[in-house]
Amino acid sequence: MKLVVDSGSSKADWAIISQGKVLSCFQTKGFNPLFFSEREMKQLLLEQKQIQIIIGHVRQVYFYSPGFSHVDSRNRLHDTLESVFKESSIFLESDLLGACRSVYHSQPLFVSILGTGSNTTFYDGQSMQKISPSLGFILGDEGSGASLGRKLIKDYLRKQLPEDIYIHFSKAHSISLERVLSSVYQEEYPNRFLASYVPFLSKYIAHDYTQCMLRKEFQKYFELNLLLHPMHADFPISFIGSVAFFFQDVLRQIALENGLKVSEIIQSPINTLLEFHMRD
Repeated sequence: MKLVVDSGSSKADWAIISQGKVLSCFQTKGFNPLFFSEREMKQLLLEQKQIQIIIGHVRQVYFYSPGFSHVDSRNRLHDTLESVFKESSIFLESDLLGACRSVYHSQPLFVSILGTGSNTTFYDGQSMQKISPSLGFILGDEGSGASLGRKLIKDYLRKQLPEDIYIHFSKAHSISLERVLSSVYQEEYPNRFLASYVPFLSKYIAHDYTQCMLRKEFQKYFELNLLLHPMHADFPISFIGSVAFFFQDVLRQIALENGLKVSEIIQSPINTLLEFHMRD
């Protein structure tokens, strides 16, 4: 029995497969080891009833996680999984590799995650070629949910939103400067907090304010990632993540304006990722 987990910073998709069949699927909050201690991760795992049921039956765990490039964080997550799934072999990989495996169809391509965070690579079916380092929500993550949420909240607190958007946001979210500063600088999961305001933008996607923000963010993302690669016009790009999925019309338009060919855009890679693991 295999356990396949595709985790982002906000949510994680779990699936149990055996003999080429999917036995069960469920979803939990995301496991980004950059924001968790080993004790916290173990507690989060063990408090999930769905996980408690399968612990003794799983023999292989394939866990795709953000924060993979940070060695200490990666080791903490690996040790946590080993301590919980004691009878299992643990295979820990980056969420970016999971995204690549979910959209690869025998031809090299660029692969991008646009969800709570953002990340991009070139994948040939065997290895990933990073184009630009993933710097996280403070120094990077252009085009991501955290970056969009940060811009929205800054404009709201500085009263730079259009009047109608300001009124709608005030009615939908009762937040103060103190609440924002505490959530971003003192509390856990600040990137998840910022990205939680993306659904508001999705609701008002036709508004000039939202359209302008999306165009600027996606253009910046392309300039700092895809357009740096000398072969950016020679291979297609596939996108994975909720931001890419829900704002795909704008994303496709900006890609077209930059001479980029979009192959596919999927919200979550778990289904096609399972197909990959059922083949081996």
